[in-house]
Amino acid sequence: MDNRSVLDCPVYFDKANMLDLLSLSAGQAFLRQNRMGESVIGENGWELNPSEGLIRFGNREFKAGILGSESHIQNTWLWSWAHTESGLPERAAAASYRAKKSLPELPEFQTGKFMLDELHNGHNLSMTACGASAENLCYYRCPYDGGAAFVVIHGLPEEIFAPADLQTFLRQYLEIIRGFYCDHRLLAAGFLFQNGTKFTEATGEIHADFGGGELHLQFEEIEGMCRVVNISGG
Repeated sequence: MDNRSVLDCPVYFDKANMLDLLSLSAGQAFLRQNRMGESVIGENGWELNPSEGLIRFGNREFKAGILGSESHIQNTWLWSWAHTESGLPERAAAASYRAKKSLPELPEFQTGKFMLDELHNGHNLSMTACGASAENLCYYRCPYDGGAAFVVIHGLPEEIFAPADLQTFLRQYLEIIRGFYCDHRLLAAGFLFQNGTKFTEATGEIHADFGGGELHLQFEEIEGMCRVVNISGG
């Protein structure tokens, strides 16, 4: 399945708001990360070769580009395009340049280095970068003493990006809203859009047609955020 950038999602959202873009991206990101963990990583360790742009899990090797890194000492995020002292070839930072270009209105993607917090961390930035891309991507956290590098991975098996059926979609959606802070309307819209599922939006609701079943979601604004209050269909 070809990837759809969440930037093309046909609902209202603020392209300069990190939480909006993260909410749109999170559904498909969680699904794909879980699938990659099950079918590719498993119990395998990892080995990153940033100069060659490769990451290895067991005996399987994939193309990888460095998005950026977290410093646990300084409590900061640093995009690889801004890490001019790294000495790595330019191609190693190409993924971060593409992310910067794809989200010109999002300050977090235009600022080379900034403090980490609950919203701004390597996982959320990586999910947003993957969501904005028109490529089929996953990401991986590569820890080291004092921090961690986050890389985007290309060339993964097609089944990781296969559309979710209604039950898989709903199970993943419910899992996310139970433990992840996001806008539930944008989470549903972005997830459905990237999944290739037809849906319509009206005030306070989204209706999706999975072919073999339908899903109806109702939302209310609670403390400035859209929260799902009713789910029906089957």
